[in-house]
Amino acid sequence: MPEAPKDGEIDRLVVQQYDVGRAVTIGGIDTCIRGVLEYAPEGVTLGVVGIDELGTPERKLGVWERHRRGDRDIWFLPVARVDTTKPKGPIPHSLRLVLGLLRHRRAIPKVKVVQAHRVDVGLFTRLLFRNPLVYCIHTQERGLLGPTSDSYWRFTGSLHERLDRAIARRAERVLVFNPAYAEKVRRWNPRTVSAPTWYDPAITRPAEGTNPHAVVWVGRLETPKDPALAIRAFAHLVQSAPDEPWTLEVIGSGSLRPELEQQIAALPEDVARRITLRGRLGPADVAEARNRSGVFLMTSHAGYEGFPRVLVEAMATGLPAVVTEGADTGGLVQEGVSGFVRDRDPAGLAAAIRDAQGLDRTKVAAAVADLSAPRVVRDVFFAAA
Repeated sequence: MPEAPKDGEIDRLVVQQYDVGRAVTIGGIDTCIRGVLEYAPEGVTLGVVGIDELGTPERKLGVWERHRRGDRDIWFLPVARVDTTKPKGPIPHSLRLVLGLLRHRRAIPKVKVVQAHRVDVGLFTRLLFRNPLVYCIHTQERGLLGPTSDSYWRFTGSLHERLDRAIARRAERVLVFNPAYAEKVRRWNPRTVSAPTWYDPAITRPAEGTNPHAVVWVGRLETPKDPALAIRAFAHLVQSAPDEPWTLEVIGSGSLRPELEQQIAALPEDVARRITLRGRLGPADVAEARNRSGVFLMTSHAGYEGFPRVLVEAMATGLPAVVTEGADTGGLVQEGVSGFVRDRDPAGLAAAIRDAQGLDRTKVAAAVADLSAPRVVRDVFFAAA
C-alpha cells in the first residue's frame, strides 16, 4: 500500500476537480490552485482531493500520490475520473467529484484547513470535514445564473446565492475574486477579502512583440467567453485592412470548437487562413504565444468574470488589451494607455485592436506590476499562516 498522509500532517487541503499531475491548466480556478501549490509559504504542507483527468491506467482512485512542485511535495488523492475537455453531459463534473469524495472519505486524514472553490464542493466539504474552511468565490454576483452562463446553476433560480451565503457565513475566511461582489459578501461574513488574481513571474517576461499584427485570445471555448465574437471582430479587422498581416491565435478547448471551425470555414479564404485554433496549451506555451503577439483580445460576456487571470497575465507581459464591457472587473485597463474597453460590436473591437497596436508596453505592464504570484498568494491565501 503506497504511503498516505497522517492525521494533522496536511496544513491546507484543496478540494476541487483538479489533477495535480496534469501540466496543462488555463482555466481560472485551475490556475489559481496551481499558484497556491507553487507559491505557498515555506513549511506549509499542501494536499489536494481531486480528479484523474490523465486517464492513466495504473492510477487508482482513492490512493494517495505524491507530486513534486518546486522544492515541495504535494499530496494528491484522485477520487473520480473526469475529462474536462469534453461536454459535461447530464452529470456535472463537480458532482462526480463530490460522489468520489463521499466514496473515499475514509482515506482522507484529519487536516488543519480545507479550501474549496465552488458552492457545491464548498457545501459538501463543510458538511464532511467540519474543519476551518477557506471559501473562494470566482464569479460576479449572479454570474452563473445569466443567459450566457454554461453552468447548471442557471436552472436553479436563487438556490446558488442562498447556498453561497450559507457557506460564506460559516467559513473561516472568504476570498472573493471580484471587487463589487466582495462588498456584498462582506455583509455575510466580515472575514471576507477582496482578492485580486495574479501572474506567474516564473513564466512571464516582457513581450517581444515580434509580430505586432498578431492577436491572441485565451480562454475556454464556451458561451460565457464568446470566442465567436473574437472571430467576427478579427474578420472585420482583416476585411478593413486586407494589406496588413493580421493573424489570430485562439488558445483553449471546449464544446464550441466544432462551431468555431464551421464559422472559420465560412469566412473568405484570406481571412480563414490567418486564424489558428491552437487548442489547450500548457502555461509555458501560452506565455510563449503571448510573448510573440501584439494585442490581447478578450470577449467575455458581462456578469461572468470574477477577476480574469488571462487579462492580468497578458498585461504583465506588456501586451495591450482590448476587452468587452464588463470583462475587466478589476478596472485594470486604462483607456488609451493599457488598452481599450468596447461594446460587443465587431467593428468597434476591430478598430480598437488597430489602435492598441501603438500603445506603450511599459505602461501596460506597470498597471499590474504589483500582482505577482509570490506576493498575492502569500498575502491573500496565507495571511494568517
